[in-house]
Amino acid sequence: MVIRQTPGSKVVAPLRDAPAVAGHTGGISARMSERRTTGAASTDGSSAGDARTALWLMAPALALYAVFTLLPIAATFWLSFNSSAGFNTSASFVGFDNYAKAAQDPIVWKSLVHTVLWLAYHVVMAGGLGLLLALAVSRLRITQVFFRTAFFLPHLVSLAVVGVIWANIYDPFFGLLNTALTRIGLGAFTQGWLSDPTLVLFSVNVASSWQGFGLYMLLFIAGLQNIDRSLYDAAEVDGANAFQKLIYVTLPGLREVTTFVVSLAMINGLKGFATVFVMTNGGPFYQSELITTYIYRLAFQSQDHGLAAVLCILLSLLAITITILFNRWRARLSQ
Repeated sequence: MVIRQTPGSKVVAPLRDAPAVAGHTGGISARMSERRTTGAASTDGSSAGDARTALWLMAPALALYAVFTLLPIAATFWLSFNSSAGFNTSASFVGFDNYAKAAQDPIVWKSLVHTVLWLAYHVVMAGGLGLLLALAVSRLRITQVFFRTAFFLPHLVSLAVVGVIWANIYDPFFGLLNTALTRIGLGAFTQGWLSDPTLVLFSVNVASSWQGFGLYMLLFIAGLQNIDRSLYDAAEVDGANAFQKLIYVTLPGLREVTTFVVSLAMINGLKGFATVFVMTNGGPFYQSELITTYIYRLAFQSQDHGLAAVLCILLSLLAITITILFNRWRARLSQ
């Protein structure tokens, strides 16, 4: 069959060639399907190989994590059910006796209350002071770098050294604080800052907060620099004063930084040990005793490792509870 081509017409393939074309197309589809199947199989194989390679690469880190984290946690749980008088003595299984002893120990409950108060003091004083100084320093132009550096320097000092410094500041006879109060005519306000049971926990926390507020200040300053300046211009156009701009522009703009600072301050507050240990060693009359200092006293002075392990678990549960409550508060705040 011959098809004549006229000007402007298109050549159409003969009908008898259609089966061949269809067969050719079917062959292409089959080969493409085969390639997809082969590619999927090779992809699965490469994924399994990548997973094995990743496990081999993570093996040293996982081994270190198991030895230095998981194993001590397991050992703490095991020790909490045993009675041990020292590292070189044999342990005997006592069941829940250590937990019952902890529940009946009044110092445990007192140290728990002091730990929660210590945490609240640190968040309010160190975090609040960091926010106030950030608001003040961020307004400076020429001397901002100087004050940022000066206020951050205490954070570079270890807590043990801070404890020694502030123990001398609080000295009732020769300390800087009582001497300054006497010199300016406020001698009636001089106190035994570390010997008064009602003031000792607050006084020691002031020293710890002094060491930590510089870091929080820098975080707040960084947050202030990220606030869009046009928001302040719009607030001024609407007639807002300085206080209203603080409430409706600055603080909402610092929401994310504030949650981070609060979480960091809570972590540092739960780790309170060195300052209390150096300045008061938990005294007077256990009025500055924290869970961490009582754990040290039980484990290394009284050699009651079983009860110390129970308190370690109690401190972990406290940290988990506070973390859950904080995450719920942050989720509600972000809504």
